[in-house]
Amino acid sequence: MATAKKTAKKTVKKTAKTAKKATAKTVDTAEKNTLNVIEAARKGALAYVGLYGAAYERATMRWSQLRATTDGLFDQMVERGEVIESKAGDMFKSTQAKVSERFEEGTEKVKSILPTSANDRVEELETEIKALNKKIVALGKKATTSAKAKMKTEKTTKAKKAA
Repeated sequence: MATAKKTAKKTVKKTAKTAKKATAKTVDTAEKNTLNVIEAARKGALAYVGLYGAAYERATMRWSQLRATTDGLFDQMVERGEVIESKAGDMFKSTQAKVSERFEEGTEKVKSILPTSANDRVEELETEIKALNKKIVALGKKATTSAKAKMKTEKTTKAKKAA
């Protein structure tokens, strides 16, 4: 039995040594794996930051290229606008002259067709309308000034009653 005990003790010691070695090996492997995971996470974060840095640099480069190509574009568009404006002004003036000329021609034709007494009557009516318009304007001015005066009187009367 003593031999069996010794053998059992040796086996237990061997098993304990083997278990200690296996545990140490597992701990080392776990530590290495943990370091690998931490290193992978760090590299991932650095790659993410690097991606944003590269995107920023590219955007800055494209912005400067775009700005360089469009700096003179605004001035060119202003020049074109001025040229078109002058052409349109010239066209407008010539069209306006043609229209007024044709209007005068048409008016002369109508006046020549109508009897002369009707033409005189039209001129009389036009002067009468102008005179009536002047009277209306004058009456309108008097009405507004009298209305303002009436409102002032009402305000002063209300103020006196309140006092």
